[in-house]
Amino acid sequence: MQFHSLKFHLIFSPKAEKQLNTLSRKDRKQYDKSFECLANHGPVYRSLRTHRYHCKDGEIWSSSASMAKRFYWRYVEEKQIIEVTHLDSH
Repeated sequence: MQFHSLKFHLIFSPKAEKQLNTLSRKDRKQYDKSFECLANHGPVYRSLRTHRYHCKDGEIWSSSASMAKRFYWRYVEEKQIIEVTHLDSH
């Protein structure tokens, strides 16, 4: 059995960066765990890829609604880039 570890380049939109900078340390730590998982496993990680929204410039995915710290992201497959577009905690 072989395991392949792919790393994805995670980038943040200006809106997401601004939202992250306003979070408490505890909230930021929770988001960071999710981002690390996304960077290590990519878009195939099921709990980070549960809702897909179609928009004029492609698809935007949302992390699981059951996650307290939800975020939205898009995937550029050719470059293995994941762009976090914005956050939505509920």
